[in-house]
Amino acid sequence: MSEPAYAEGEQLSTFAKAAVVIDKASGRVLYNHNGDWELPMASTTKIMTGYVAVKYGTLSDIIEVSETAAAVEGSSMYLEKGEKISLENLIKGLMIVSGNDAAVAIAENVGGSVERFVEMMNETAANDMGLKHTHFDNPNGLPSDTHYTTALELAEITRYAMDDPKFCEIVSTKSISIPWDGHEYNRELKNHNKLLGTLDGCIGVKTGYTQAAGRCLVSAVKRGDMTLICVTLSDPNDWADHTSLQNAMFEKYKPNELTTTDKVIDKIVVAGGLLGYTGVSADKAYTFPTCSEDDIKVDTGINENLKFPIKAGDVVGHGMVTVNGEKYGEFNLTAGDDIDLVMPGKENFWGRLKQNMDYIFGYWLKKVK
Repeated sequence: MSEPAYAEGEQLSTFAKAAVVIDKASGRVLYNHNGDWELPMASTTKIMTGYVAVKYGTLSDIIEVSETAAAVEGSSMYLEKGEKISLENLIKGLMIVSGNDAAVAIAENVGGSVERFVEMMNETAANDMGLKHTHFDNPNGLPSDTHYTTALELAEITRYAMDDPKFCEIVSTKSISIPWDGHEYNRELKNHNKLLGTLDGCIGVKTGYTQAAGRCLVSAVKRGDMTLICVTLSDPNDWADHTSLQNAMFEKYKPNELTTTDKVIDKIVVAGGLLGYTGVSADKAYTFPTCSEDDIKVDTGINENLKFPIKAGDVVGHGMVTVNGEKYGEFNLTAGDDIDLVMPGKENFWGRLKQNMDYIFGYWLKKVK
């Protein structure tokens, strides 16, 4: 076995050609070793296959297995020609025992053909997820020169997939028994992902192997309020690497609530300070995993030319979250209270002035009470 590679700026090592760990909620990259290398990904391809199937298919559909699907080589859930099985159970066979036969049966049903389904996979990657270094030639990950992704983009695909409750339910299943058409006994499926039950908090996701791609693995681990996704491509030591990478990142990073929608983050001066200040809040909540080494900034700015009256909830400014100089989020600032003051104009000057004085008096009266 070759010496492990080291990611820049990290003491952790991995035998993988490429490895990343990201935070599922924010997408922040916590560990990156050659994460932008285009590499084959074997059966981790099926994360996209399963996601597209859940998103566009009807889980209760009953599918008759074609001869083409039943004859597919490699890992299998042992589908038989003419067998009738639900799309949901096909997805279970796809993700739990990595059925290449299930992948083709799914593609034929959801896409109408394998070719069209693969187009859907590529369209989802490019258009929905904005990925530029991922291309699929098939729904199962069998070797092909133009079938590839990167560790970073596979992690992003997994982020999307893990937002779907049904997908999460399936990939976290250790074993399951499902009906087997034409047999007096059920089909027993046992998950190939042995991190389920051995790595604290592991909730998925997918294994993969071909001679061309090597061992590939994607894991998702949830501990407390934080879920981390780890991807390794071509890693002969993947089980141990995922355990050490996940544990190390949970040790180093903690979820940090940078903005909330219910806490005052800035203020508006009211009536030149005569009425004090009105608090403003962010309209988006941002929670990021951060560590003691991070330089975190939450910058806010109130609009210079505010026009009164202002109602609670009105946008009055803008803010930005940066971590180590990199922008991670933007948000609007919204007023916490009504501000009913109006500027006296030439028309009805005294009436508007009286309106403001009545407002000021009422404001302070409420404060005294």
